[in-house]
Amino acid sequence: MIYLLIFLCFIIILLLHHNLSNKKKIQEIVKILDDIYSGNLDRRLVADENSEISSLVYKINEIVIKDKHKLSEFNKAEKAYKKLVTSLSHDIRTPLSTLIGYLEVLEKDTMSYEEQQKFIQIAKEKALNLSAYIQSLFEWLKLESGEWTYDFKEENICELTRLVLADWIIKFEGNNINFNFDIPEKALFILIDKNAYDRIINNLLANMIKHSHANKLVVQVTEEISEVQIAISDNGVGIDEAELPFIFDRLYKCGTSRTENSNGLGLAITKELTIAHNGTINVISGYGKGTTFKLRFPKNMKKA
Repeated sequence: MIYLLIFLCFIIILLLHHNLSNKKKIQEIVKILDDIYSGNLDRRLVADENSEISSLVYKINEIVIKDKHKLSEFNKAEKAYKKLVTSLSHDIRTPLSTLIGYLEVLEKDTMSYEEQQKFIQIAKEKALNLSAYIQSLFEWLKLESGEWTYDFKEENICELTRLVLADWIIKFEGNNINFNFDIPEKALFILIDKNAYDRIINNLLANMIKHSHANKLVVQVTEEISEVQIAISDNGVGIDEAELPFIFDRLYKCGTSRTENSNGLGLAITKELTIAHNGTINVISGYGKGTTFKLRFPKNMKKA
């Protein structure tokens, strides 16, 4: 804003320097400047296109427009962060209060050993959910602030995918999920950050287990002309088509049963990490029709 005021003062000096005798015109310009200074960024200066100062006037108007855009973006960001803080307050306070409640019950001597073990298990699950939420929050804040550091290297995407999936097999079996991995034996090398890719796949698989209620999972890696595609499909409850445009938005929670234990950050983080690799992520789904997430990464990506 300070640069804008300097330019506005300069234009007044320039107008006086050119000996403009039309006091009414000068008063009109001063009034416009007063309005802009007061925060009305919809006002514009007017000058004859053939005058010597027309180009300067147009440039001043461009600065006002740019300043208005920046102010609009700032207001949007402020509103978004207020929503974030409100959501965080609720999402952290609720499980924390529940956890404290279970621990207080465990302090009583009237409970049987079996009841104690049950409540200890529930308290542990609540603590783990809260820990996962805080971890997601820290990851999102690092992405938002640009503090997430990447280490891009040529990696075999097929082998990386197998390694990530191997850690999930016990969880799949524990949740009675039949799985099929269709991954080429051929090595497919792309430029990628291993830790970020781990987080992308882990987020998608965690999302499936938590929300889809599926009993079948298919992970497929395919090679195309200029890119590699990773598709993760389940036969779960699916996502209503009206929800699909918003599922990657920060803090968005679907209005279906998929919202259970959702923090609204996992898919947003997944998309940001994918974009950082010059990749894309899309979803195909319908309520009651299962869900497929498709990741695409270019074969010859330049380092960001």
